[in-house]
Amino acid sequence: MNAALRIRYRLDLPDGTQTTLDFHFDPSSFRLMNAPPAEPPFWSELAFNRCANCPLAVADHRHCPAALHMASTLEPLKSLVSFDTVAVTVVQAERTVTAETSAQQAMSSILGLIMATSGCPWTDRLRPMARFHLPFASETETLYRTISMYLLARRIAGGEQAGDFGALEELYRNLHVVNRDMSRRLGAATRSDPARNALALLDSYTTLLPAVLERSLEELAPLFDAWRT
Repeated sequence: MNAALRIRYRLDLPDGTQTTLDFHFDPSSFRLMNAPPAEPPFWSELAFNRCANCPLAVADHRHCPAALHMASTLEPLKSLVSFDTVAVTVVQAERTVTAETSAQQAMSSILGLIMATSGCPWTDRLRPMARFHLPFASETETLYRTISMYLLARRIAGGEQAGDFGALEELYRNLHVVNRDMSRRLGAATRSDPARNALALLDSYTTLLPAVLERSLEELAPLFDAWRT
């Protein structure tokens, strides 16, 4: 049996302390394998501030899968303020990335990784991107990776050539709902604001991509000149 894959986030906090967050993933599916809290908080219950478009049944899922995995992560970071500066080291099998950034930007990267691998039916579609996690990706990098993932998904899962981007735009409209309602949920989880602001950063991409998709394709087009026949 192959060993679990690990991504480690090490944060040097403003008070001089250091926090290490280890995320373990199934080597085949890349689903998050971290154990949930022994006593999950009330705000992780599925019925609490449930996302308006959530397809899960409360009878089958007592807890929101994304919130359940976030609960353990938020606790050691609860003292942070959004614009605190933190030094972040992200250790993956392929590379180590270091950055000095805001607390909300660091948490945005962490929460994005959790949401995509937690089992949420909507964010689960971003799991292929999480498998090739790129911490602190720029707007252009995120657009490129999202479009590439979508085209590959259509080819692999659909067994067909990719057509238009209607399904991708629809997905991002639903992701916007998830981010909006998850932010409400996290509002009850912590008095500090980095987690909610981190989700706002994630949500900026859900509104950005549909709006700039065609323009972005035009801007990327010159890179593919060699592929033209």
